[in-house]
Amino acid sequence: MNPLPSVQPFSRRGACPALSAPMQTGDGLLSRVAFTDGLAPSALDCLSALAHRHGNGLLDVTARGSLQFRGLTAESAVLLERDVLALDLPLRQGLAVEMSPIAGIDGSEVANAAPILDRISKRAAALGLDAKLAAKMSVIVDGDGLVSMGGLLADIRLKVIQHEDGIVWHLMLGGMEDKALLAGAVQTHDAADCVIDLLIHLAERGPDVRGRDLDRATVHAVCGDRLSPVPPTALTSTRHADMKKRADQRRLWPLNDHLSAAVIAPAFGQITSDALSALCRKARDSCVQSIRPGPQHALYALGENDACNALLDYAESAGFVVSDGDTRSSIAVCAGAPACASAFISVQSLAAFAAKECRDMLDGSLTLHLSGCGKGCAHPAPALLAFSGTASGLSFGYKAKVSAPSDAVLAGSQAQAGLSRLARLYEKEHKPGENARSLFVRLGKDRVIAALRQDET
Repeated sequence: MNPLPSVQPFSRRGACPALSAPMQTGDGLLSRVAFTDGLAPSALDCLSALAHRHGNGLLDVTARGSLQFRGLTAESAVLLERDVLALDLPLRQGLAVEMSPIAGIDGSEVANAAPILDRISKRAAALGLDAKLAAKMSVIVDGDGLVSMGGLLADIRLKVIQHEDGIVWHLMLGGMEDKALLAGAVQTHDAADCVIDLLIHLAERGPDVRGRDLDRATVHAVCGDRLSPVPPTALTSTRHADMKKRADQRRLWPLNDHLSAAVIAPAFGQITSDALSALCRKARDSCVQSIRPGPQHALYALGENDACNALLDYAESAGFVVSDGDTRSSIAVCAGAPACASAFISVQSLAAFAAKECRDMLDGSLTLHLSGCGKGCAHPAPALLAFSGTASGLSFGYKAKVSAPSDAVLAGSQAQAGLSRLARLYEKEHKPGENARSLFVRLGKDRVIAALRQDET
């Protein structure tokens, strides 16, 4: 067993806590695990028990599908590592190479990302690239299925695109899909090798270089004639449009091999060990085959349709998010104070207030970002309505990242009142058929800020 390394405060984005390298935060040490496959409900229940035994009984399901144990001590973190490893689970080691948790069994996907991901992971491990690359280096291989991967940040992204002559993989660098640099297209048989060669290039340039630091000329120099222009006939996926979710539907998705997926999310990404254990017991009793944490802070449960339906029934009654129409799905929120040492405000309680007070305006058309501080861990991208805690109060940004300069600052005691004023503004101004995003864009920044300050005309 390696000794526990010295722990530094979680004061910046750019480093990740891990099972063998926990990170100090407001409620103790934080350890994180990620998985390469689904877990039997009994195995996930064991992890829940370990969270209670060694931590404070709180777990986070992150936006990328990792599981975080909170409230550890230096001694209990070592015991947690020992006990987790003893379970012999499919833990992801090394470089973060990610795909949909239902890749390969999702009948809607254009292509199965698993073979490409497997080759990237094995070659990266053989070359020892993880130790040479930036701490948060990530690769996404997206087969364009039911699980949306576009909102996740990636240094290197492969996204399959169907066109009239077959499929190609778009090679993109840096950020979320809609902001990434589109460098070109690669064929399936070249995709993994191009990614590996780019990772080698990044490693040679040093541990602070990220995918966003690459330009098209560099990518073309590294990939050579394997990289071609994006086909002008590239098409967005349409063959699974009929399977896309409606906002008012529960997240029960039909898959291949007579399987279904029940997609269940703890409110605001955090769950108690008792609640997770109860969900696991219900999953076991319902004959659910496996559960895997995945994107959008969700647990993806696989099984026959009746089993998944039974689990969704239980989850809904227990207060989990089970549909895209749930107002809590429109709120991006971190752990906040007191759990995070960097946070200035308790955003979890503020999110619970917003989910009820702002119910009508949280219609799925926008994201309300509530951050304990300016790091913006829960939503690194700009949000139409972004709030964050600061030493001087509650900072507001319009179409902004929480790390950007404030457009307005409210006193901390006015946090709930400010959200109530936004809800009243929506009720007063929205037109029939107009969604919340359209309304707030139409009103503009000055009117929104005036409403927050309660001096609108």
